[in-house]
Amino acid sequence: MGEAGGPASTRADQKSFAERAKATVTRRDFLIGAGAGAATAAVVLGGTAVATKAIQPAQQTTSTTSGANLSTLPATMRRVELSIDGVKHTVVVDNRESLWETMNFQLGLSNSNLGCDRAQCGACAVLVNGKSVNSCTVLSARLGRGQEIKTVAGLATGPGVAGLHPIQRAFWLEGGFQCGICTRGFIMSTVALLAANPKPTDVQIAEALSGNICRCGEYAKVYKSVQTAAAEMRGEKVTYRATPVVVDVAKQAAQTPVATGVSKDFQFVTPLATIEEFDPLAAAVKKNDGVTDVSGNERSITVKWDPAKLDEAKVRTILTNSGHPVR
Repeated sequence: MGEAGGPASTRADQKSFAERAKATVTRRDFLIGAGAGAATAAVVLGGTAVATKAIQPAQQTTSTTSGANLSTLPATMRRVELSIDGVKHTVVVDNRESLWETMNFQLGLSNSNLGCDRAQCGACAVLVNGKSVNSCTVLSARLGRGQEIKTVAGLATGPGVAGLHPIQRAFWLEGGFQCGICTRGFIMSTVALLAANPKPTDVQIAEALSGNICRCGEYAKVYKSVQTAAAEMRGEKVTYRATPVVVDVAKQAAQTPVATGVSKDFQFVTPLATIEEFDPLAAAVKKNDGVTDVSGNERSITVKWDPAKLDEAKVRTILTNSGHPVR
């Protein structure tokens, strides 16, 4: 007998429920567009409410720098201009699309890690007008009003350890991380903290970073990283535990050779299937004479080259010959 006193579920009943449950829509599916502009119905299966897959909208969220008249957009869409790390991006977004989704899925920016996707862990934190916010929750449609968005990618000022922002450098050399999932969020929340309080106590650090969770438990080193960064930003000389000598950042920066060359970001015509495919591609591109550096992800690739040996047209040819043409 079942718990409600009725006949026990048969194997066929269980299979039927499982098959129907496969049609459920996840929060991720719904926000990314599976439910954009369409109603989501709920059906009750065996006493459990299950949201069914919504119909795909006729118009997909796409990136654009010019477009049709705003009146042609569905009521659920908006065209906004996002200022991210000093670069303006014009995109068409769904009203329910988060900033993290826009940055990663539309703009190909991997500047923020997604942790819980529930605004509970702080791994995806970025700054909006200097305030730390969770990019998995703030809506892109609300940010096209001149707000300045800053991510961890906009902090460094040059190459090498000397070119890192003092907070980035402190987290790196003081070991304020373990797996690294939470680190970008901690760094951005620390930027906001030290802008408001240049000399915080550990209690104040704990309060300011209370929205960031480190599942590895590196809190002692996180606090040390914040205190070290704060000291350097106040103009004090600091000694990192990772190095036995006092770090003179100005001297180190003067000794660090500055890489020369031209760098450009390209978007793949067809994104790679997985991020694991990127490293072999990057290694193959680097073998070409004149290419000095390659970085990127499954959606985009950044190539740096010697202008004395290559130009953009030749770099595009190299990428096309690799089997991955770019826009």
